[in-house]
Amino acid sequence: MKRHLAAAILGLSVAVAVLMAILRPVPHGHRYDLAIQLTSGLLLIALFLKVPRRRLFSKPVLAAVFVVGLTLGVNNLARIKPGSEIVRYYGTVFEALDTGRNPYAAGTIFHMDENGTAVYGNFNYPPAEIYPYYWAYKITGRWDSSVLTGTMLLLNALGCVMLLLTFPGIRAVELAAFFPFFMLGEIRTNPSLTFLVTAGLVALMVRERRRPSRVRPIAIALLFGLGLMTKFLVWPLMAAYYWNRFDPKRPASLGPISGGGGLALGTSLLLMAPFGVMAVVKEAFLFNVSLAQRAGLTTFYPNVLSGPLRALSAGTIYPVVALLVMAGAVLVAPRLRLFPALLTAASAFLLAAPTPEPQFLPIVLFLALAARCLEREGGAIPGGEGT
Repeated sequence: MKRHLAAAILGLSVAVAVLMAILRPVPHGHRYDLAIQLTSGLLLIALFLKVPRRRLFSKPVLAAVFVVGLTLGVNNLARIKPGSEIVRYYGTVFEALDTGRNPYAAGTIFHMDENGTAVYGNFNYPPAEIYPYYWAYKITGRWDSSVLTGTMLLLNALGCVMLLLTFPGIRAVELAAFFPFFMLGEIRTNPSLTFLVTAGLVALMVRERRRPSRVRPIAIALLFGLGLMTKFLVWPLMAAYYWNRFDPKRPASLGPISGGGGLALGTSLLLMAPFGVMAVVKEAFLFNVSLAQRAGLTTFYPNVLSGPLRALSAGTIYPVVALLVMAGAVLVAPRLRLFPALLTAASAFLLAAPTPEPQFLPIVLFLALAARCLEREGGAIPGGEGT
């Protein structure tokens, strides 16, 4: 029963997404197809984890993966719009920074409402999402869709290099079959920094389990701290990672968990400090769990949890329900091996998020591929939890 629970939940999620697209029950709801893309993608990744290893890395399957990924990637490249919302959004962030204003309080940051009308508010991504794009803007002396896309491709390429370095025992050509998904799977929004941080975390986790050291847990905590200030997916990964290390029979195991978590949160506070911690918390975090506030500033895309609750006029309880879903996914982490725990938390987060975020599917696929690579290596990890 437990073996089929994840597939059943994901199958139900696909059904809910399709039903919402047919009924369109959410007032001012748009792009119901995003929920279908997200849930279908998560279901396919769950099936990817079940493919027999000898078939997964066979030449026909790898060729098919490469062709499908490349086709989707070329389609994404062809659909890039020079005047897209995200380009104009970041452009106003840079204008605020260049004139000495705090983008979390300026009130001049470009957004687009459901009617395609420009509305202005504050920056609502965590602060690490400013730096790579701001540096690219300063280095090139301009800001447009080409600079944005080029920056994301560079970050994605670094993540792919990280994968090669993490699994030197697997042929590069086999890993490269997945590169079109990682490089081009999402280049119209900006999950690339989250992708790179996740790739770095995977590399450190794998090395720590192969050969534990005193320094690497500190590096993991610091990288988690940076990751918490990227686009949100790292939060459930960090929670699952540290809770996975909890041993109910050894209360002392809470010591390293608290230490690592505390170091990560301290790093995040330092990154928020230049913009004002409370301003970042209000605009980047509280904003994203208030369905009414989101709908007032940006277009609302119904997800499989937020959509039905909004349709039932129960949007006010959404944050509580979403938190309970996430808590349940994280609390099971000690019963799972590391990578299943990470994948469970990531999938639950994407289903419970206010809006569907298929932009993160390449990152979930990266985690799944890392799990299969470890499995192929024999899960030879000292002390081990395998994958």
